[in-house]
Amino acid sequence: MRYLKVLGLVLLFFLSMLFVVQNHDALMQELSLSLSAFGVHIQMPATPYYITILSSFLVGAVLCTLYFFLERMRLSAQVRALKKQVAELEAQVTANRPLSTPAEESPIAPDADSAA
Repeated sequence: MRYLKVLGLVLLFFLSMLFVVQNHDALMQELSLSLSAFGVHIQMPATPYYITILSSFLVGAVLCTLYFFLERMRLSAQVRALKKQVAELEAQVTANRPLSTPAEESPIAPDADSAA
């Protein structure tokens, strides 16, 4: 499975580089974004398309990483709580189990043939 992941990443990198090389002129054009909402006007300085694409990708990667990190922390806390609950329940079962001796657990009936 690890090799498939590496192969997929290499293929993605190759296709990305192929896209950049074939669309170099279009990606070098400048783009100026602006936002006007609620009486506030924000304008981004003119930057090439590839900078906008790369920064969008980077912001998305950071947000996904943050989300999965927080989810992992939540699940780790849940696992700890469940392990604690299992230990408590096992302790209750052990405390409520009647004590028995090994002779009571597996009684061996004497054979009628060996007595004669």
